[in-house]
Amino acid sequence: LNAGTDVAGVDGPGSLVPAPAAWPPRYVAVYRFGSVVFFNVPDKEASSLLASIKSPALSKDAVSAGFERSEHFGVLVRPRMEGDARANGDYATVPDLDHNAAAVIATVMAQTVAIDSYGDTVDELLANFAGVNSSVRRTGNFTDMEKEALFRVVARNNGLFLDMVGKLGIKDRSDTAWNLSRYERVWDDMREEFEIDGRFGQIEFKLNLIQENAKFFLEMLHHQKTNSLEWIIIVLIGFECALMCLDMSGMGEAAFAALPFGNGSLGLVPPPK
Repeated sequence: LNAGTDVAGVDGPGSLVPAPAAWPPRYVAVYRFGSVVFFNVPDKEASSLLASIKSPALSKDAVSAGFERSEHFGVLVRPRMEGDARANGDYATVPDLDHNAAAVIATVMAQTVAIDSYGDTVDELLANFAGVNSSVRRTGNFTDMEKEALFRVVARNNGLFLDMVGKLGIKDRSDTAWNLSRYERVWDDMREEFEIDGRFGQIEFKLNLIQENAKFFLEMLHHQKTNSLEWIIIVLIGFECALMCLDMSGMGEAAFAALPFGNGSLGLVPPPK
């Protein structure tokens, strides 16, 4: 995942690397959930940096070249601007592109690109679950493959929700915007511009939909297993009752003698009289 700015972070889990002192300032923000944000880095150099970041030693689940999600957002630097930094439309206006401004802007950019990727993953998960649901609707039963697919869907569903809340920090407040009030407005403006909360709400609705329906199927599997165990217990009790009736009627010894192992042909020794 990557996101770029036209002028040229990291607030939260990530690392911010400044380029050598120059104007305009250049930064590269790398986040542990897979987003990379570039400030004033040419496309060719950005591609080279992405290749290094996605090396096998650094990332096991790197996105293939050419398939990365990307987003562009401008930053206008106005040293003499009055009031707090803010965002309007396709660009943010800041008095200075320092580490704090870059951190706030980069965090929102990283989140919006990551949400797009998570949205695709959730749609794929929803399609897989729909396939399991359709098969069960036709047959009325679960095959072993469908059971395994259902368990995978449930595990992946839980993992996605935990990643979005834990790694992305969608519900967390920016530490920089919290501590430095002059960046609070640009934080809120950018989150509103990219509809962070609304898009997360849509993904959350889909995840909850999968979770609720999966819970029904898991309860049905549990009920089927319980029924099987109950029938096994009933058969065993019936067998025990039959043996007891034979023993009480005095026909037990004759019945067992007629069995293949009654005369010791299987190496069994009859009990002493």
